[in-house]
Amino acid sequence: MDVTELETFYEMSLRPIFGEQFHLVHERDDFVHIILDGEKEDFFFTLYGVGHVRLYWCNECFIFDNQRNDLVSSDTFGEIVFEGRIDIQKLPQAIVDLVLQLRDSSFLRKKELVKGKTPSGYDSIKDYIIQAKTNNPQKSSYRFANILIEYHLRR
Repeated sequence: MDVTELETFYEMSLRPIFGEQFHLVHERDDFVHIILDGEKEDFFFTLYGVGHVRLYWCNECFIFDNQRNDLVSSDTFGEIVFEGRIDIQKLPQAIVDLVLQLRDSSFLRKKELVKGKTPSGYDSIKDYIIQAKTNNPQKSSYRFANILIEYHLRR
């Protein structure tokens, strides 16, 4: 799957849900922004080729990179780094699933738990607990490898 096919996949998967808020900003062949909330631009993701995605939600950044072990602490500081295996064929659907989980919720806080070091030793491997506010009482916790999202009802 190339970036053009990814754009088509994301458009077919997410435009029906986000409607007019959804739009693509195609910077170059391997660099595309997919905006989910229109002009607010608080909920979007960027494709850096086919194996690297950064998802931005409520000023938090989720990093999915098939070259994870090449990242160093200055690349990942303060970010939420996916530590599972990146299968570039399954990554697009995983991103859609995460987007749908985060939709209609807002960031409350996060907790990072250091579990070890990357093979290079230049970055820490972490588990993350993300707490989010939602109006949906049916929303339950969601785990995606080393990332756990817990939902709390807005008051």
